[in-house]
Amino acid sequence: MKRSQLIPWLVLGLVLAIGGSGCKSPKKPLTPIPKTVEPIKTPPPVGPVTLPPVDNARPLPLPDNNLTSTNIPPPINPEGIGLAYRDKFEGREMDRVTFQADTAYFDFDMSEVKPSEMYKVQSVADYLNKTENNQSDLLIEGHCDERGTEEYNRALGERRALALREKLVALGVNAGRIRTLSFGEDKPADPGHNEAAWAKNRRGEFVRLLPKP
Repeated sequence: MKRSQLIPWLVLGLVLAIGGSGCKSPKKPLTPIPKTVEPIKTPPPVGPVTLPPVDNARPLPLPDNNLTSTNIPPPINPEGIGLAYRDKFEGREMDRVTFQADTAYFDFDMSEVKPSEMYKVQSVADYLNKTENNQSDLLIEGHCDERGTEEYNRALGERRALALREKLVALGVNAGRIRTLSFGEDKPADPGHNEAAWAKNRRGEFVRLLPKP
């Protein structure tokens, strides 16, 4: 082949070589995919705890050693008529001897007058119904044994006194001449804690009230 004929082929090959290299785009570096990072959660600041107000809050009771003379409850006075009760009732002198043998006794937790005690009630009625004794009045004291609450025994003692009063009225004694008073368990005739003592304490006592001076 002649040199003149070879030159076009060389030029064509060069052009092809240059064109082929210009079509290829340069390689770009790959961008790494960022990893997803969870944000760190910061706990909320802890402040002082405020409790809600308490409804209907009541102050605690004071101990016994904080009691003063102004808030100590008064002692219970079972007589309810002052310290002179042993000698007088409603200003009347009291005679406990005349009817001492006529004390009436009751069954446990009962206020009905037993038939076996009615002769005592009759004796008291006979005395009061005499003309020479019509200026004397009568106090009936109701008593209980120690069993039961104080309030219950106080009420039971009153029922016993009233039951004796009803019997006397039925025997002709004027109801206006009879007073009643309950001591409950406060004045036992026998301080023992057995059935024999309790039987003596379940009673109704008759006290003669002397004429007014």
